[in-house]
Amino acid sequence: MPPRGFKAADWADKPEDVCNAADQPLYKTAELRWSRPTIWAKEQRLPKFDTDEPFLYALIRNHGNSQTRDHIEYIGLTKAPKTRFGNHKKAKAIVNKRGSVKFSYAPVDFIRGRNRIERIGRALEEIEHLLIWAVPDHLENEKKQFTLPGMGKNGANAWHIKNSGYRFSGWMPREIIFPWMLMRARPDQTAK
Repeated sequence: MPPRGFKAADWADKPEDVCNAADQPLYKTAELRWSRPTIWAKEQRLPKFDTDEPFLYALIRNHGNSQTRDHIEYIGLTKAPKTRFGNHKKAKAIVNKRGSVKFSYAPVDFIRGRNRIERIGRALEEIEHLLIWAVPDHLENEKKQFTLPGMGKNGANAWHIKNSGYRFSGWMPREIIFPWMLMRARPDQTAK
């Protein structure tokens, strides 16, 4: 829902209909299929996952005094899962807090063909940045919270991200369309 007084610009009916002059879709499409969270116990060195492919992940913490469930504490990405979590100080600090911590991950299913992704690593960074901004929880991420997605030195792609699988009790958005444009109209004075 846009802020009061604003409406979305009329670019097209669907993100896939927004094209450049060569009739190529401008929005890159990616689907994240989130796994059912598993407990990451304090004594475990690594969380449980069953892939060597790069993926995005979320740490979810629940404790006895929380008013809500599935509180997302951290969103991250790894290009090398076997080595990432052995020395991940922030993740271990979250795991060592009071309460239980669960781990969910999502390998990225990029849409191929005429809307393909050229640089997977950069694409993962962009998607992680968008998730950090889109999740309505207060995250413990230290990076990517103080600049808007796409405002770094490399710019960014336009994205249509679809989240499926585990729903995080509604904390994870179903879809993210970035960028889109909001406008606040002036009073219409065109009538004669």
